[in-house]
Amino acid sequence: MQTHTQDLTKLPERLPLFINPHAGSAPALLEQLRQQERLIIHEVTPDTLRAALQAEIAAGTPRVLVCGGDGTLALAASALVGSQTAMVVVAGGTLNHFAHNWQLPTELNTALDLAFASPQVAAVDVGYVNQALFLNTSSVGAYVHFVRARELYETKMSYRLASIRAGFKGLLRLRSSRLYVNSKKIRSPLIFIGVRERDISLSGLGAVHANSQHVLHMLIVKTTTYWSLTKLIFNVMFRGLEPATKSENVDSQLVEQVMINNSHHKRSIYVALDGELTLQTTPLEYRYVPNALLVVTPSVTISATE
Repeated sequence: MQTHTQDLTKLPERLPLFINPHAGSAPALLEQLRQQERLIIHEVTPDTLRAALQAEIAAGTPRVLVCGGDGTLALAASALVGSQTAMVVVAGGTLNHFAHNWQLPTELNTALDLAFASPQVAAVDVGYVNQALFLNTSSVGAYVHFVRARELYETKMSYRLASIRAGFKGLLRLRSSRLYVNSKKIRSPLIFIGVRERDISLSGLGAVHANSQHVLHMLIVKTTTYWSLTKLIFNVMFRGLEPATKSENVDSQLVEQVMINNSHHKRSIYVALDGELTLQTTPLEYRYVPNALLVVTPSVTISATE
């Protein structure tokens, strides 16, 4: 991660904040945000966010605030990458993986203070599948079906209960897919790809590794039966993923790019990107792009994942 400073004296008195008023906890957050005189609040939809951010880039705005979950942040990042406009993360999601990975504040007032008080800007890494950007993770296979089921159940219950029910449904309807990874034929129910190397120990499972290499981390689940996958899940819960990568159950690879195709030669398949589903043409071409996005970070501490 590369860092530099911005001259705070050149910041405008008010900064633009972008939020989808209909997403997640946005209605509650909006009540607090509207009390902030130092913000210019733009209520946007996913369809209008990109154009709104591009207008700020064209105007030379040094930093913008984006409020939302990881999916919203990734959408904003796709417009901001390569520009000199830095993003201030105002975490408004359920899990807020991106904020946690880069040690950004998740409390609202702290994030707002950061926008105006921290001169430090970091250039962080992103991943792409075809032309779609992701900040944290992407997956092919079982997780896609899990997200579909969870979104359906969320209309009737809480996010946590919906996730649990969708998880059990996924186990009961487990299917393995025949895929080609860099032209090598495999059979797997799930392929996971994370931006930067992931911690696979029990204590830090899934987080960006403290001494992360600047690559994509690909994990290929190779178990193909209900019983073997159930056994793998319980082993991971109590022992972490690392023992599984030393067996034949999970293949762990660090790559800068990878190509994934399906054996049925479908022209498109659904892929999960930061918890959101997108329809992507095949083959899926994954690549790692370092130092692509400017993010305002706390000036006192640098992320341990640097």
